[in-house]
Amino acid sequence: MSQNSVYWHPIGFILCHLLAALLFSSWLFEPTHSYWERLDTAVFYTLNGTLAWGYEWQVFWASANSKSADITTGLVMIAFFLYFAFSCGPTAMVKRLTMFGIMAGTILLSQDSGVVDLYTQMISVSRISPSLTLEPVHRLSELVPWIHAKDASSGSFPGDHGMVTFIWLGSVWFFAGWRWGIPALMMSVLILLPRMVAGAHWLSDNLVGSATLVLLIMAWIFCTPVAYYLQRLGERILEFILPKRWQGS
Repeated sequence: MSQNSVYWHPIGFILCHLLAALLFSSWLFEPTHSYWERLDTAVFYTLNGTLAWGYEWQVFWASANSKSADITTGLVMIAFFLYFAFSCGPTAMVKRLTMFGIMAGTILLSQDSGVVDLYTQMISVSRISPSLTLEPVHRLSELVPWIHAKDASSGSFPGDHGMVTFIWLGSVWFFAGWRWGIPALMMSVLILLPRMVAGAHWLSDNLVGSATLVLLIMAWIFCTPVAYYLQRLGERILEFILPKRWQGS
């Protein structure tokens, strides 16, 4: 393997940019924008309509949209990646822990006052959630008022949960491969469902708004020498910190 192939992933770099451009332009321009609108509306009414099934179902989804559920979900995502990191020998473990660090740093970069602010300023898209736009709607804050559930947003595009979830998913696929990526994909669907059931986000908030930014972030961090040098730096730091018996031969 040449040094250039270690540093660069040109096919992935190009594909990420092409897919990001295709996604965003399909949502921004006609005639495909109308298809996105119809899909958004259909998904909202289908998912939110299930809240009419009964009080226990409403309590479940209200709990899934609470702050405690968000924390639990984050811990599960961390545990999943750390299980991957520790399910190997000592030498590989150090390398995988640096991958976890790169993923965590990328997620922090995507949050408020980071790249996402620049992104929202550049695209100049202002959008409110379906629970504030469409009728009829089942609002969890009214159905289960004793649980502080998030069911609305005055700035739903892009989806904040979507960005974190897609960065986590992309990191798993890039670093761990499809055997870990497939269960991570199924978990990601479950992670994104609560906000859409509650009506806090449209489907395209995640599939277009979040995915477009994450594809660009993945291209410039994971498909360029940035990831390689960050990993080398992380390995040096961990080799200095971790006990020698953890580092293998």
